[in-house]
Amino acid sequence: MNKKGKHSKEEKSKLKIDSKVLKIGFSICVVIAIGIIIYSYMMRNKEDANKQVEEQKEEESIETANIEEPIIEETLDNNIQNLINQIMIENNLNENNFFFFFYNVEEKKYYFYNENTYFTAASTIKVPVAMLYYDKIADGELNLSDTIIYHSDDYETGDGSTAADYSVGEKIPISYLLEQTIVNSDNMALNILINHIGYQKCKEELSKYSDIELIEDFYTSNVANVSYYYDVLQYLYQNTEKYSELITNMKKSSGGGYLKADLPQYEVAHKYGSYDGYVHDYGIIYGQNTYLIGVFTKGIANASDLIADIGEQVVTCVETEKSQ
Repeated sequence: MNKKGKHSKEEKSKLKIDSKVLKIGFSICVVIAIGIIIYSYMMRNKEDANKQVEEQKEEESIETANIEEPIIEETLDNNIQNLINQIMIENNLNENNFFFFFYNVEEKKYYFYNENTYFTAASTIKVPVAMLYYDKIADGELNLSDTIIYHSDDYETGDGSTAADYSVGEKIPISYLLEQTIVNSDNMALNILINHIGYQKCKEELSKYSDIELIEDFYTSNVANVSYYYDVLQYLYQNTEKYSELITNMKKSSGGGYLKADLPQYEVAHKYGSYDGYVHDYGIIYGQNTYLIGVFTKGIANASDLIADIGEQVVTCVETEKSQ
């Protein structure tokens, strides 16, 4: 009987201890659970707060961008229009002998005169032809170090030193031909570049630089209009990195004549042309803003001087207005 009673007391004591352990364990679990709930709640609030901060920053960034980069609509430049009208009156210019474009890149102001009339392009075609080659180089089809064979039917008199430096049958580096074509307006270098592609194929490829619908004569002879050359210059400017070497060569072109003549304080990347009474120049003038200018003439005495004068007056007009 005594053993039985002693055993029962031990069991009761053990049960009491187990009960306390369970209560303590339960309490710990409850505390842990509450802690997890509180932690999750705090983290969720923190994430929500961070998200709100990020959204606010994004909204502020958008608002700042909208303030810093307002949308500028293209507008007619009435001052340039009035200036060109006055120059035309003073120099007996009209739709039969004068073609013009102007574009202020930063302010998106423009003026065009007689932009759809076609004329003999002369050496102004050399810029888009050079662009074709730089495109092919950028695409990996060609390298500047590649050579083209000089054939007898490529020969043509004119400026440049290709005919003096090379003989028929010799291989000429593309880099040399591109430089001669633009810097020295070398007709023979141009012929070699065009004939290497093929005249018809070359003219077809030249059409890609403009969205206008070109007439059939564009593909069979050397004619163009103001709209085409404005598009070419826009394309050139918008892809400055790809055409950096071409633009550098255009800055060396003419040795200070045409558009450069009366603007010695500015960088001018341009290409002139003169053939059978047609005298032209078009290019990029880097002033307070960047200006795309094209002046094309037919049968005008002292046309190169007139082109220089128009370039100087246009830039002065724009920059005088800008400084007021």
